[in-house]
Amino acid sequence: MQAPERSVLHVLPHPGGGGETYVDLLEEMPGYRFSRVYLAPGPRPTLALARGLLEAARNTRRHDLLHVHGDAAAALCLPLLATRPSVVTLHGLNLVRRLGGARRRAAALALRAVLRAADRTICVSQAEREELLRIAGQAATERALVIRNGVRVPPALTANERAVARRELGIAEDEVVGIWVGALGEHKRPLAAVRAARKAGVGLLVVGEGPLRTEIEREAGDRVRVLGQRADVPRLLGAADLFVLTSQREGLSVSLLEAMAAGLPAVVTDLPENVEAVGGAGITVPCEDDDALVAALSRLAADDNERAELGKLARTRILEVFEADRMLRQTAALYDEVGMRQVRQKTKKPQP
Repeated sequence: MQAPERSVLHVLPHPGGGGETYVDLLEEMPGYRFSRVYLAPGPRPTLALARGLLEAARNTRRHDLLHVHGDAAAALCLPLLATRPSVVTLHGLNLVRRLGGARRRAAALALRAVLRAADRTICVSQAEREELLRIAGQAATERALVIRNGVRVPPALTANERAVARRELGIAEDEVVGIWVGALGEHKRPLAAVRAARKAGVGLLVVGEGPLRTEIEREAGDRVRVLGQRADVPRLLGAADLFVLTSQREGLSVSLLEAMAAGLPAVVTDLPENVEAVGGAGITVPCEDDDALVAALSRLAADDNERAELGKLARTRILEVFEADRMLRQTAALYDEVGMRQVRQKTKKPQP
């Protein structure tokens, strides 16, 4: 007889972003059914946060396992993590990384409490695991493990599909075009990508929404296309020639992995997570060194062969290290482990 499906409640800070993409992939996992709760309607906390926490508490009781996403959401859900079978995915330690001084120390204390309360904590990269160790110490991180983000490798666009996509975007046949994907916020530094592309004479597709959109549109020029939020990112990746990532901080960027899976060479800032992702399949530049960014874009724009070679290496690296099924298998095993631990605790006889 087939075992009944177990239920998982995902608690996310807000809709959209990399956490949502991560959960979308997890929902392909057989043997489990999934629900979602958002603590807030958008990235900025509001009065709705209290309602989100109440909804999470109410729904948690109806599920076998709680999976909370992000260090800020996990700190808010600390009582739930301590009383239910629970998993946390950190997604880049964004709260601790963006704070300083006393607020950072308070966030680090909250993170240690999360690590003690959750049954297991997932780091999405080895670089994140190493930083977690520096922040929280060896004892607090004993139940933390690395399960790298994974993505599907899509079929390549045919020559005709690529040509049609480029025509619709107004891209000339011989134009080299990069693509930048993400939230248009300060720490992602989209303006740096726009300015570097203009200096390098490279076209650029800017995909995403955020507070910097108006300023980006003012600086775009003729060859930078600001597309906003799009549902056809895989098709846009197929129309581009290279990928650009200019962030000051990252988890393990799903957008970068998707670009590599599409066979695009990448120019990325030298954050440890970015270096871990690209390996030898891209070009890393010092974070906030805009001259180095211009030079890297110019180099790739001028060399069709290097772009093609790095694109092949990128696709191979995804298949070998970041393929989605590997992430699903490892996460399913973790869910099973957490579930079995709870069964053992419930059935364990009291000591005389």
